Amino acid sequence: MSYTTAIILIAFGVGFLLHNLGVIAFTPWILLWPGVLIWFGLRQLVAISRKRRGAQDSSEIALWLVVVTLGVYLLLPELGITVPSIPWRLVWPLLLILMGVMLLLPGGKKIIKVQFGPGKSPQPTEYKKAFIGEFVRGPGSWVLEDLRLHQAIGTVNLDLTNAIIPDREVFLDISGYVGEASIYLPPGLPFKAECSIGLGEITVLDQNESGGNRYIHTQSTDYDQATKKVHIRAHWKIGEVTIRQIR
Repeated sequence: MSYTTAIILIAFGVGFLLHNLGVIAFTPWILLWPGVLIWFGLRQLVAISRKRRGAQDSSEIALWLVVVTLGVYLLLPELGITVPSIPWRLVWPLLLILMGVMLLLPGGKKIIKVQFGPGKSPQPTEYKKAFIGEFVRGPGSWVLEDLRLHQAIGTVNLDLTNAIIPDREVFLDISGYVGEASIYLPPGLPFKAECSIGLGEITVLDQNESGGNRYIHTQSTDYDQATKKVHIRAHWKIGEVTIRQIR
């Protein structure tokens, strides 16, 4: 462990020194996230090669090759190398397919382990938790209350355009592992959005972030003074988060 720590410290020190001397235009921090993916994926591949157990390791090899590929894809733009954009609406379904195929391969069930715990939304009146599937509310009339929703794999679709919204701050805490979350707001409704994603794409009105470890935090200008408002927290591991307001 001390050897690894020393190498990391030296690498970061050299990187910051080159940046401060004007040799490179970026700091080591922007390389951290993709670098960790590449390093961890390569480390697992090396460990597999040392086992030499043959075909039963095929599912593990496929998984870590995907991880390394994603790391390289995220690293190249930080180094100024242009790469084609990824259609994230296609990526997360393909990841589901890959996970399913891996479960069918020898040893696959030992690789894919999804653990999901409750969030911290204030005083929720409704709590929903599912491993796989789809959660839909709207577009018909329905009563909006505080909601804490955890969807490990699948899609979430909340249409608030015809919802009955109480005269208070309503909390929506939505999280998932792999999939897509879409929230549609009625015109003029003040809202606050805190959205993050490990890998994929976030769209909140006209703001858009895609790639790895992305975050958007925004709120309506009249949010603090409003009586009727919605506070949205959406956190996804892999996939897409979209919040749109009907105008």
